[in-house]
Amino acid sequence: MFDFIYGNLAYKNPTTATIEANGIGYKIHIPLSTFEKISDEEKAKLYTKLTIRDDEIKIYGFYTLEERDLFNMLLSVNGVGSNVALTILSSISITQFERYVVDNDPKSLQRIKGIGKKTAERIILELKETIKSILPGSRSSTETKNIAVITDAVMAMISLGYAKPEAEEAVRKASENIDVTEGVEVLIKEALSRV
Repeated sequence: MFDFIYGNLAYKNPTTATIEANGIGYKIHIPLSTFEKISDEEKAKLYTKLTIRDDEIKIYGFYTLEERDLFNMLLSVNGVGSNVALTILSSISITQFERYVVDNDPKSLQRIKGIGKKTAERIILELKETIKSILPGSRSSTETKNIAVITDAVMAMISLGYAKPEAEEAVRKASENIDVTEGVEVLIKEALSRV
């Protein structure tokens, strides 16, 4: 729904930032990595992810698209919720996370608060191939953007109630029949016609 929010930085602390845009103050949940990058200047821009649960609506914000992409990837892992994903982004850099996953190093991930042995192993199992494919030099920027569109489409299908394997299969089939660069909405529409 929101790709980013840009406006006056009304307030920030290590876990949230409030940005005033068009007379509305948006409370945005952020990782520590974003807090450290937001300057105390008057204006701020955060790339966002909106989540809707039965009892609440939350906006998560990130200083870079790479942070948001990793957040979305983490949410695709079974058993990893928003709080755990934010904790990971707050605890280590994206480069460190990628290295731990690619090097099959669950013990380093377990040092992060809230990450147990099973969760660390599941993160590595489910994200290793995806992360390998998007590491610098392994794909063109267009291919990297396509992977982000596919990941977002899978996440949207899961949020609509589809099981992860079913969502991944539907999106995979859809991506074979349409041009992924047309965007997430087009891909989701095509995927929904295949379940």
